[in-house]
Amino acid sequence: MISLLIFLISCQKSQEEKLRNVLADDNGKKWLCYSIDSLHSFYPYRVKEFFLDGKQIQYINNFTTKKLDTIPRDDINNPEKWFVINDSVISIESERNPVSGYYHKRNRKVLFFSKDSIILQGTKRSNYEGILILTKYNDSMR
Repeated sequence: MISLLIFLISCQKSQEEKLRNVLADDNGKKWLCYSIDSLHSFYPYRVKEFFLDGKQIQYINNFTTKKLDTIPRDDINNPEKWFVINDSVISIESERNPVSGYYHKRNRKVLFFSKDSIILQGTKRSNYEGILILTKYNDSMR
């Protein structure tokens, strides 16, 4: 009986694994990003595609062509990697320090996630600022 209980517990996925599988897969999952900043302004952000190996592609909707245009990487922002830090904190953005050249991760607290939406809250030295809402993107949203 005890071995059956241990087997059942070991088969359950951790919260971190569930979050990783909801956010990304091998072929990439696209998410439409909306941001609510500290002034409570609501604005569409961009489309992000996450892969299980940590790669990330960022797009912006081009309303003229009705297609997603890839945002070129610059020196300040590094969208190359994202990380699930633990079951309640994720880092999907990083910014370059011009002095050291090191990319600092911006951590976000996971407030809620389901198969088609994720709500993240920005953190900065334990002060919460800004909300990022990710909703599942499909091609009919163009």
